[in-house]
Amino acid sequence: MKTMTNRERLLTACRLGVPDRIPRAIGFEHGFAANVKRLLKKENPNLDVENLDLAGYFKSDPRWVYIRPTNKKAAFHKYFDRGDLEFDEWGRGRKWDDTRHYAEYFYPLARAETISEIESYPWPDYFEKYRYAGIAGEVAGLHDRGFAVLGGPSAFFEIAWQLRSMERLMEDMLLNPEMAQAVYDRILERNVRFARECALAGVDILYLGDDVAMQNGIMMSLELWRKYLGKGMRAMINAAREINKNILVWYHSDGDIAPLVPDLIDVELNILNPVQPECCDAAFLKKTYGDKLAFWGGLGVQSVLPFGSPEEVREHVRRQIEVLGAGGGYVIAPSHILERDTPWENLKAMVGAIDEFGQY
Repeated sequence: MKTMTNRERLLTACRLGVPDRIPRAIGFEHGFAANVKRLLKKENPNLDVENLDLAGYFKSDPRWVYIRPTNKKAAFHKYFDRGDLEFDEWGRGRKWDDTRHYAEYFYPLARAETISEIESYPWPDYFEKYRYAGIAGEVAGLHDRGFAVLGGPSAFFEIAWQLRSMERLMEDMLLNPEMAQAVYDRILERNVRFARECALAGVDILYLGDDVAMQNGIMMSLELWRKYLGKGMRAMINAAREINKNILVWYHSDGDIAPLVPDLIDVELNILNPVQPECCDAAFLKKTYGDKLAFWGGLGVQSVLPFGSPEEVREHVRRQIEVLGAGGGYVIAPSHILERDTPWENLKAMVGAIDEFGQY
């Protein structure tokens, strides 16, 4: 087989085909950079890690594009009794750890009691054209360089609970559905616009995701997921596919997501991430759904990567490629960011094993 471009390789796998080798997604986002740069700096003191393109360094196949920063100024401090918090444009108050991955959250809508309070909240300005300026050109440039591009609103449920609080949002979904729907609707209309703009910009893969599962099952009943989250997910996908009927859809949820997979297929998902090996049966998912879904991830950041030996990491990579990569339809990646307890030797063993076993 001829050598493919990164874009050809990734899209072939995501469309359930067999590329020239297993595509990989290593060193891009979700806080991955902080810990990996620390490891690289320790191993290579003369390396300029702050200006290093990690995706290129690790030979990753995909690239991402993002909404542009907001110019809108909103006073979120009024929702809190403290002034030491960092706010994003949604108004989520956070105190970050030093890797900017874990945070203590403060919920601006936790004390809201009426829908009018939801309506009057300073929601982000996703409807403004400047938020999408230049994205199409960025996508075209990445395509010219041979990369497939992902972009999209990502979170929906996570934004909702990080505004309302998990406890109050779950109570609303069960006991006060009008309140829950008011929060979801205002997030959804912005996410729908973002999804549409991504399709207009030419992204190859719409990027969605929410952590809706724990390690022993999903956080809510399937009925509640369908009523609130499945309906919203379908709206985002439809908005993108009205522009490009062939756009692929990627979805992330940590945890044991298996009970939800039939519903994800029903809303026409294409790619499931991260297939967390500590709680997902990769062989079952591949055998049961491998003719409908591509799988992206599979390498255990809670187990083998931080705590295994380099040889155990090598065997873990080999096994996941053997199971999830059989017959195509697999993008290998850590199941989340590499945490600070992952040693350099294991990161090196992971990349080496992908090189060694990732050929078809």
